[in-house]
Amino acid sequence: MQGTPAVSAIIVNWNGARHLRVCLPSLRSQTFGSLEIMVVDNGSSDDSAEVAREFQVQWLGLQENMGLGPALNRGAAIAAGDFLLFVNNDMRFDPGFVVALVEPLLKDDQIFATDGMQYNWDGTAPGHLAARLTNVRPNEPSSVELVPGLYFFQEPSAAAPVFMGSAASMMVRRAHFEKLRGFDDRLPLGYEDVELCWRAWIHGWKTVHIPKAVCWHRVGSSGHSLEGARLNFRGIVKGRLLLAIKLLPRRYAFRTWVVSKLGLAKDLFRLRFRFALDRIGILMEMVSLFPQLRRERKMLFRNAGSSPEKQLDFLLRLREGGDVSVERSTLEKNTKSSGRGHRRATRSAL
Repeated sequence: MQGTPAVSAIIVNWNGARHLRVCLPSLRSQTFGSLEIMVVDNGSSDDSAEVAREFQVQWLGLQENMGLGPALNRGAAIAAGDFLLFVNNDMRFDPGFVVALVEPLLKDDQIFATDGMQYNWDGTAPGHLAARLTNVRPNEPSSVELVPGLYFFQEPSAAAPVFMGSAASMMVRRAHFEKLRGFDDRLPLGYEDVELCWRAWIHGWKTVHIPKAVCWHRVGSSGHSLEGARLNFRGIVKGRLLLAIKLLPRRYAFRTWVVSKLGLAKDLFRLRFRFALDRIGILMEMVSLFPQLRRERKMLFRNAGSSPEKQLDFLLRLREGGDVSVERSTLEKNTKSSGRGHRRATRSAL
C-alpha cells in the first residue's frame, strides 16, 4: 500500500480515557502505513488528553459536548487524509481493518463510503452487518423502526451495496464528504450516519459493506450515565424528525410527527419529566427548522433530478443487487443480537 493516499482516523471521545487505552494502540498497529490518528474530545473531565499524548496522536479539544456528528465534522475539517475513517473510542480493530476499507475506495471512485463488520466485545455475536431497508415489518428480532412504517435490519453478506454505514466503523472519501458538507450538524447523536449516506446515494455515490474489515465494539458504553442516556434520547427523537422531513416522502414525515407527539404523552404518563422536557424542546426546535428543511429538501432533489419517493424506492430495492445468499435460519441466528442496543434506544424514544 506504499504511495497510496493517506487515511485519517477520527475518534470522538467523552470521558473515555480507559477506552482510548485499548482503541489507540489497536489503530497504531494497523498494517496500513499512511494513517493519521486524531482524537476529538467533547469536553472530557478525565485524563483522556494524557492518554492521547501517551500514544502520540493528534488531539482536538472542544469546549463542550457537541455530540458525535458535529465533533466528527470538526475533526474532518483539520484532518490531512484523502479518506476519513470514523470510529468510536470503545472499539478495537483487526490489523487489516484500514486496508480492507480503503482498497474498494481506491478501485471505484463512485464509492462514497465503506462500512466495516462489527462484533460485540468478546466476539461471540455480530454487532453490525450489512444494513438493509424495508417498508414491511421484518420478522428478524434485530430489526429497528427507522421512522414509523420504515425499518432496517442487518444480515450477513459478502461485499455489497448497503443503504447506510455505521459512523462507528465507516471510511468515507474526503472529496465527496466535503461536497456533502459533512454530517448534518443539527444531528448531535443518532441518525447522523443514515442521513449522510442517504444524501450520498441521492448523488449516486455508493456505500458498500466490507465484511473482511473486522472490528469489535463495546456497544452503548457512552450511554450508561443519565447525561449520556438523555443525549442518546434527544439524538434519536431529533434524528427521526429531521430525516423524515428532509429526505422522506411526506407520509413518513406526518407519521413521525404524530408518533413523536404521542411519545410526549407516554413520557408524562411514566413520570419521565426530564425526557418530556427534552422532547418538548426538540419538537419546538423542529417546528422552527421546518421551513429551512423543506427548502433544503426541494433543492437537494431538484439538483439530483429525483424525488423522495424515487430515492426511497431505489434504497428499498438495493438489496436485490447485493451478493446475499443465506438461509433464513442462518440469518435469524446470526443477526439475533446485532440490532439489540439500537432497538432499545429507538423504542425508548417513541
